[in-house]
Amino acid sequence: MLAANLIFSVRILIATLTVSVLGGVVHAQGVGSDPFSNVEARGLVSAANRLDIGTDLMAPVTEAPYRDGQAFRKGDILIRFACQRYRAEWTAAQASSHAAQLELAQKSELSRYGAAGKGEVDIAKAGLAKSRANAAALAARLESCEIVAPFDGRVIALNVSPSELPRSDQSLISILDDQTLEIEFVAPSHWLRWIEIGQPFSFRVDETGEILSASVARIAAEVDAVSQTIRIIGRIEGGRGRTLAGMSGTAHMSVETTSAVAK
Repeated sequence: MLAANLIFSVRILIATLTVSVLGGVVHAQGVGSDPFSNVEARGLVSAANRLDIGTDLMAPVTEAPYRDGQAFRKGDILIRFACQRYRAEWTAAQASSHAAQLELAQKSELSRYGAAGKGEVDIAKAGLAKSRANAAALAARLESCEIVAPFDGRVIALNVSPSELPRSDQSLISILDDQTLEIEFVAPSHWLRWIEIGQPFSFRVDETGEILSASVARIAAEVDAVSQTIRIIGRIEGGRGRTLAGMSGTAHMSVETTSAVAK
């Protein structure tokens, strides 16, 4: 995971430096009077939803049916753990809660005839509340015995095997939503004079040569003070072809230079 983040950071840095040096790479489309120009910037394709999933359960893995690259559907079980001990503890907690409820009922009944004081009833009430809270905590722990897919997607990496006891600091599985891809690129901060949400652009993917239609979805909240660049996130409109997260390419925009000056 650290290596993947390092590679992503280096690629973004290269794109930033490219934009900083080229200043947006403006290409005139006409001679003199044409108010439109093309600008371009290097960018990366990324998944809008990407998760590294771990657990704090002290239980071995019993099932991990999806391997690297395999697709899954929302609600599918990605990993299941052997939780017999947790189920036994939950059953014991339920029995303890039932016993505390009976004790409270008994103390309440005795209190009606003066055979038990208010303090005894209050202690019985506290004991019941404690037992119920313990049972609820164990029930919540049981829900963690299955890791369920939160969206449709694919497995990036499975880092655990059946019968293995996972570590609490370990990423067990990395997944992404491969249907919801975004395009991230850095642009000179002076593009803020004219760039806006919804603005269309095209993105040529280096690896496949495909040209994707996209539009600006978000603009970062701050300018990088060192490189004087701004991060732009676009969404792919229509088909994505063979494009995968992690691919790189060039974003192209048509800019009305007269409007940019006016703004």
